Amino acid sequence: MKITEQHIEKLYQFTRQHYVEYYDLQTELVDHMANDIEAIWKEYPHLSFEEARDKAFKKFGIFGFMEVVEAREKAMHKRYFKLLLNYAKDWFKLPQILLTLSLLLGFYTLFRTQLGGIFLGGILLSVSLYSIVMGIKFSLKRKRQKKAGKKLWLLEQIILTNALTMPIFFSPQLINFLNIFDAEYLPKIMALVFSLFNVLAIIYVYISTIVIPKNAKIHLKETYPEYDM
Repeated sequence: MKITEQHIEKLYQFTRQHYVEYYDLQTELVDHMANDIEAIWKEYPHLSFEEARDKAFKKFGIFGFMEVVEAREKAMHKRYFKLLLNYAKDWFKLPQILLTLSLLLGFYTLFRTQLGGIFLGGILLSVSLYSIVMGIKFSLKRKRQKKAGKKLWLLEQIILTNALTMPIFFSPQLINFLNIFDAEYLPKIMALVFSLFNVLAIIYVYISTIVIPKNAKIHLKETYPEYDM
């Protein structure tokens, strides 16, 4: 027996029933199971599709698809991090390096004055509001995708999730800073450390929330040739 289009659709449904949400992961698993089922049929031609499917599924072990999904997620996170590093390298070239040095000097100057605490308080408030807006935007997009029956892609999810969560990267160190900011100004070395941290965080958040999402379709097409199909 051979796998038919109807069997393929049933396998996609089977992966969804086992909590595999993303289309690229579903496709990888469906291809793998389809090949296994055809191999099983050669050895046991009397088995029904469901029996051969269950036999193929047992090969994944007691955790089912979990290990395959986790391995794929790790691979996609590595791909995302590579994109992040490639964009970050541009910040250490002209003219961005001049902006980076200006930000570093500006933060250092502010942290050496009493305005530093007020300035960081403003950033913390902005970060909180931005996180709320991104959270609402992300939730609405997911609802629209599910309602329209659109395919969900793992790399797209990683890009959106990082765009939502990266602003929170600021919050803990800002809160700690505000707690200790009761002197007239910070010592030079501490002001420099906080300045460097904030500049790097700004670059990180900017790339995660603006640059990569802006170019998301390009990277998704590179990863998934069938993305626009």
